Amino acid sequence: MSFTSDVKKEIIALGLGGQGKGTVAANKAGLSAFVQTSGEVGFKDGKPTFFLVSETENVAEFFTATFMETFGTELSITHATMDRMSGRDKLVLQCAPTRAETVLKELGLIKRSGKDFREGISAVLVNDETKKIGYIRGAFLGGGSCTLPKETGQTGYHLEIVFAKKKAAMDFCDLLSEFELIVKLIERKDTYVVYLKSKEAISDFLAVVGAQNALKKFSAFSKKRDEANRSNRAQNCMAGNADKTTIAAVKQVVAIRKLVKKKSFEDLSEELKTLARFRLENPTMSLQELADSLKISKSCLSHRMRRLIELSETTKEKKEKGKRRL
Repeated sequence: MSFTSDVKKEIIALGLGGQGKGTVAANKAGLSAFVQTSGEVGFKDGKPTFFLVSETENVAEFFTATFMETFGTELSITHATMDRMSGRDKLVLQCAPTRAETVLKELGLIKRSGKDFREGISAVLVNDETKKIGYIRGAFLGGGSCTLPKETGQTGYHLEIVFAKKKAAMDFCDLLSEFELIVKLIERKDTYVVYLKSKEAISDFLAVVGAQNALKKFSAFSKKRDEANRSNRAQNCMAGNADKTTIAAVKQVVAIRKLVKKKSFEDLSEELKTLARFRLENPTMSLQELADSLKISKSCLSHRMRRLIELSETTKEKKEKGKRRL
């Protein structure tokens, strides 16, 4: 089961408006959101009509039951189609033509004249917190999805809700901002997508809709992923430091061998000779390991090592000057 399914399943268990006072009003807000995210409104024989489309059977059952509870009439399944993109079956639900106009007016989707549709969100539907949460829950059930990063690949955290109309999507952005959820809006083909990409914002969204179990699962996942990322960064850092240590050690060994080859080794002080011999015998040791073995400080050892490298380069420069004189 996908994480999106987990969230939707929990919202269904909660209901659009919970229990008690305000439930019917919240149901209307959620049903309105469902129509605006997964429905189609229009006129047939001069009368308003609408269809609802759902890929998920339990979501379709939930809205059919909620619709019956709210308006005392059923949504009928007219047919099923297959989505060419996802390969999933879509259930198409229709309201009885004799009730469609009344329902659309109560859902704030058609103006009182009955001739023009409202593309945005009716302010009356979301004028208190219970209704607002009901609308947000309905919108996610209708057009929402939430994906988590995969172990491989570049995908990250992503939560989105797709609307058919731009005005409704823009109003939804304003609605979410009242819960301190700052979202982005993009146009995708013929739809408008409201989305969140940060794990903090997605956590806040799950808290707003009351999906506590999904929130716990999300938090556990993000914590585990953060720990894995920290571990990977630490390993990469260690590998990088190991590479630097190896490069430095090779440079030091090459410098000491130059001094030996050019017979400058015997001119070195005893401290430098001791260090040079020990480095040649232990080419893979880090500076700290060398310092500990020789019982001197790391800074002292670094100073002596720099001196060996400088002497090898000085010898090379003298030789080149001699050649130029000749």
